[in-house]
Amino acid sequence: MQEQFFEGKKVLITGGSSGIGLELARQLQALGSQVTLLARDPAKLDAARTSLLEIRPTDVRLIPVDVSDANALTGALQDIISGINLPDILINSAGFSYPGYVEELPLEVFRSSMETNFLGTVAVTKALLPGFLARGSGHVVNLSSLAGVIGTFGYSAYGASKFAIRGFSDVLRAEMKPRGIKVSVVFPPDTETPQLHWEAQYKPIETQILAGSDKPLPVSLVARKILEGIAKGRYVIVPGTMAKIQYWLATHTTGLAYWIMDQLVANARKTKSRL
Repeated sequence: MQEQFFEGKKVLITGGSSGIGLELARQLQALGSQVTLLARDPAKLDAARTSLLEIRPTDVRLIPVDVSDANALTGALQDIISGINLPDILINSAGFSYPGYVEELPLEVFRSSMETNFLGTVAVTKALLPGFLARGSGHVVNLSSLAGVIGTFGYSAYGASKFAIRGFSDVLRAEMKPRGIKVSVVFPPDTETPQLHWEAQYKPIETQILAGSDKPLPVSLVARKILEGIAKGRYVIVPGTMAKIQYWLATHTTGLAYWIMDQLVANARKTKSRL
């Protein structure tokens, strides 16, 4: 079903040069989609295109731009905004995480997290929406996180931006559904990506202990589950069995979810005191 659904589809992926975005691009390339990658690093974009062409030798468009730069973004997306290369599916995957104790994180980390993770998602979506609405079709897929469902120790800046994406997606779904535009929001758990390894150096010890209780999911599995959810038209997409349980607890038994989080943090602090 996925091969039939994605074959020939035009897909724009922000943050497409690494991590979940790149893995989505690889799987879509294999499924016969026309992939466009948007990211801020031209060298990484070139390397990503090379890897995609090894999967299937067809055109892969690149858009080197930072999603947090609204003015540059408008210019870079001009062909798409004008409808020349309007995608069928937009996947907003651009983002980063910088963990730390809330009292120690510089205000700039909060600002840049919102500008890239949240406002970047909003900016690209708003740029494409007029074309989607004029055509009467389109699918917006926003990557939030399990940290956007319940606050996770050490992720105050990242979690806030991902909660914002969740709220934006809820409103977007309500407004777009009567007008023929589909919306999905994805809540991935920890995933084996370069970003996860990079942020490890900044994690508070409690966060490291909490993260150690769950093994990160392979990025290939997370991407596959996201594509399955898109093909099935699901609004909420949660890759992984344990992540589904955590999502259900956080959305159906909020008090219990907070109690479990508090117990995990308390145990982590006890472990920290013994180190």
